[in-house]
Amino acid sequence: MSAGWISKTKVGKAGEALTSPLSSSEDRAAALAVVNYWREIHAEVLQRALEDIEGLIAVDSEVLVAGRIKKLSTIVDKLGRADAPFDLQTMYDIAGCRLVVPDLEALERVYSEIADLPAFDAPKTGRHDYIAHPRPSGYRGRHAILHYCDLVCNHKLFVEVQLRTVLQHAWATSVEMHDVAVKSRLKFNEIDNPAGRFFKKAALLVAQLEERGEINAGAIRDLADGRPELPCAIEAVKTLKAANDAVYFLPDDANEDVADYYLVDLIADEQTLELTPLDSIAALSRYFEEEGADRDGERDLVLTKGSSKEKLAKLYPNYFGDISDFVKLIEKNLDAFA
Repeated sequence: MSAGWISKTKVGKAGEALTSPLSSSEDRAAALAVVNYWREIHAEVLQRALEDIEGLIAVDSEVLVAGRIKKLSTIVDKLGRADAPFDLQTMYDIAGCRLVVPDLEALERVYSEIADLPAFDAPKTGRHDYIAHPRPSGYRGRHAILHYCDLVCNHKLFVEVQLRTVLQHAWATSVEMHDVAVKSRLKFNEIDNPAGRFFKKAALLVAQLEERGEINAGAIRDLADGRPELPCAIEAVKTLKAANDAVYFLPDDANEDVADYYLVDLIADEQTLELTPLDSIAALSRYFEEEGADRDGERDLVLTKGSSKEKLAKLYPNYFGDISDFVKLIEKNLDAFA
């Protein structure tokens, strides 16, 4: 479908059709083709954003950078939430870049460089400072929105850039791993439960370490409203350790150090991981094909761009089963959760 052109109005209606219980199977099939067209043309803007960002931070080897095209299942889920964007065409993170930096000082430096890019969209970025205003779950980081107009597809498209410190990233990926392990939705702020309260306190612990260099256990305990929740913290750590110790397998065809794209394919219930290098021509069609084959929703598929296998493991530790540093941090400070 990439050879044609589809209006944003039609894209918006396709998003509605995918989430409406009244849509027929024919409606859904037509809508899926439009949505995949929309995702496909975001490959161009993702490439532009990565080139701009890497041009700024090329000399800084401590900054990890990768990009991804948003999963179809995540798009459908997001459109169905109460806080959903107006429609698919106003979802600014179809293409996304992730940057992981050593600390808050580096984060602010890199953010200021990104803010000087011609593509930086200040009005749309303003509400995405999740360090000054953390999400209800405790998530912290800074997001920036870039926009590009002079594209082959003749649309104005956006890219969301996530900036996280190493500790913020460890917290966020631990949440994702916990969600996969127990089928929870903490990442989406469904946090009125013991695990949600644990991670919110863990987020405050991380913030204290980064901002002050020390931990105020009393302030962390205060988040429990007087409820002793050490057993909940121990249970969450147990879940994370079990997930972290799971066995994953990389296939023989993932021997290249760097590829245009990598298709990450996690089947959590089977504890297997496949990592397939793909060139830019085959990447999107293979990604959409594999998504379509996953009729039971058992696979967690991510198409990433702009990173080596080594960096990919650091950027997506929830897929590679390595959140040991976060677990050690919590175990060292369990008294703060008593």
